[in-house]
Amino acid sequence: MRKWFGLTLVFLAVIAAGGTSTALAQSTFQVKPDGVVEILRSKKTIENEGAKYGSVKVAAEVGESKDNVLIYFAPDNGGTFTDTVTYTLGGDTQTATVSVQEDYGPWGSQEVYTESFKAVFILFILAVLVESGLALLFRWRPYMRHFNTSALNPLVGFAFSLLLVWSVFKLDVVTDLFNIYTQPSKMLDGQVIGYILTAMIVAGGSKGVNKLLRTLGLRSLDIPEEVTGPRDETKAWISVKLTRKNAVGPVSVLYGPKDAMSVIGTISGDGELRGFKTLFFRDSARFPQSGGFTVTAGETCSVKLQGFDKDGNAIENPLEWGPYKIGKRAIVDLDITI
Repeated sequence: MRKWFGLTLVFLAVIAAGGTSTALAQSTFQVKPDGVVEILRSKKTIENEGAKYGSVKVAAEVGESKDNVLIYFAPDNGGTFTDTVTYTLGGDTQTATVSVQEDYGPWGSQEVYTESFKAVFILFILAVLVESGLALLFRWRPYMRHFNTSALNPLVGFAFSLLLVWSVFKLDVVTDLFNIYTQPSKMLDGQVIGYILTAMIVAGGSKGVNKLLRTLGLRSLDIPEEVTGPRDETKAWISVKLTRKNAVGPVSVLYGPKDAMSVIGTISGDGELRGFKTLFFRDSARFPQSGGFTVTAGETCSVKLQGFDKDGNAIENPLEWGPYKIGKRAIVDLDITI
């Protein structure tokens, strides 16, 4: 009874539509269990119809156009499967694929998710290529030596990605996804903000796009350790910024118990790098030049600087830092004048 009711609905829809002689453009048809879907309408004769799991009927000369309509009835036993419909159209054997499943998602079409995957997969491939290509620059020793890579690398990656997606490929995946999900009557062309956001996603690297592929959302921010500090509770960080007064040349950084301090590094810079420049260039008047020197939390230690003046006389900072007990995950930034 339900199948005949479904067939009646299809006939009414055909009559209300006024009929056309063109077949549906879908390559794969979708229907729920115990549902009905129209496969084809044509003025040609449809014969030898059949399906592997469901059943197929031909309604002859339907509506004002007098089209022949091929209709598929899905079985009512539930489950998800793919059925194949075969028929002869004007003497030629044809096939159609029917996807039977309970739910096709909030937009009602499995094709939406397929096209979404294709769009985001393009991002993944492009991000891998950009990431691999820029690695040559990002690992170049002169570049790493003079620039603060954690600050400059994202800007370089974004600028290159924007040039690539906007000027070269005209790739606006954000607008493409909007067109896929909303199916507007007139598809939107690439938008400036779409190109920018697409470039930002590509510049974010393959890991970010890979998560986007899995969730169709933005990647979670993975804040670098040099911003958050040490993640291990048994560790702490110490850094020293040198302000020169009498010292010339390399200045040694000493750390450890007050009666057994040892050199942990040297500072050769003059301390002129200040303000905005510190965001993009390494600070040669700081030890270490970025992040912090890892020490063991819980130990009691001191810090002091030693160097030479212009006459070659040994000098050191008059008031050394410490001794203090280092706390868990502590970040100690010192500014010492010598």
